[in-house]
Amino acid sequence: MASFASASRAQTLSVLPRDRPHAHPIWVQASKILSFHGLSGSQTRFGKLDWIGGLELSSDDPLFGGFSGLAFLDAEHFIAVGDKGAALSGRLVFEQGKPVDVRETAIRYLPGLGKAQRDWQRDAEGLAVRSGEAFVSFEGIVRLTRYRLKDFGFARLEGKQRLPALIEEANQANEGLEALAIAPEGSPYNGAFILLSEKVRQGRVLGWIYEPGQVRTFDLPQSDGLSVTDAAFTQQGDLIILERKVSLLGGLEIQLRRIRRSDFRPGPIEQTDVLMRGNLAYALDNMEGLDIQGLPDGDNVVSLISDDNFSALQRTLLLQFLLSRDQ
Repeated sequence: MASFASASRAQTLSVLPRDRPHAHPIWVQASKILSFHGLSGSQTRFGKLDWIGGLELSSDDPLFGGFSGLAFLDAEHFIAVGDKGAALSGRLVFEQGKPVDVRETAIRYLPGLGKAQRDWQRDAEGLAVRSGEAFVSFEGIVRLTRYRLKDFGFARLEGKQRLPALIEEANQANEGLEALAIAPEGSPYNGAFILLSEKVRQGRVLGWIYEPGQVRTFDLPQSDGLSVTDAAFTQQGDLIILERKVSLLGGLEIQLRRIRRSDFRPGPIEQTDVLMRGNLAYALDNMEGLDIQGLPDGDNVVSLISDDNFSALQRTLLLQFLLSRDQ
């Protein structure tokens, strides 16, 4: 795809002040989730996913919480962004292949953001990484920003890209861009940004395949009233979509849905399949962030993080599942 640097003059990056406030270390308590469903923990297969393990995270730092975007930089180090415009970094600790703790945790405002902006101006939703850079999409003021990563965290703001009017007009206020993914190398849309909206139009989820100078739209059927919260690609090129619904009668429902590589294209998409669906009977909360890591054998690790809305009634959960290559 065309790089940011090669965008048309009208879309050229605005180079912004490169102030670099440091992240500050924080203590995060991590409690192991022993079972995804039920007390015995004997069940490990849920839909088409195998349970690896999970943690409930908590911290007294006022910036901690509200996480909506998640990305792993390697098998252990991760970053997350959230509603206050904050960025969390940390390292997962594993024992016998299961996450048991987090260490080296630090938090900061995303470079270029701070208390000077109102909350709705800092509402970071989507997160994707590529070649030492992180890309973040925002909901309140619809935009896509680019950051330099260093030492497993956000180093500086490189620039911002105003999105085409077609995307801006379809995403307003609190019903805006929710998901950001980058099409993997070797796929038909190599390196393009894949954006999905929380907004549904005539029963169809709205999405865009975007690279500077070109935007193509796609849509797919909404599934049982659920709304998109994030998306990521498997190493095979399948697009996995994280979805959520909250209702008075049904409570919270979370779903992972797949568009196979062969079915992903501009225009209407009809063929999808459900990987997993759960409710509050499972170790789930308001899951909003999704990342996928490919393993050498072709399997994929699916990681989720929840947005606790800074509420004492909700939790910050970090969950991991395995999606086998033959599923």
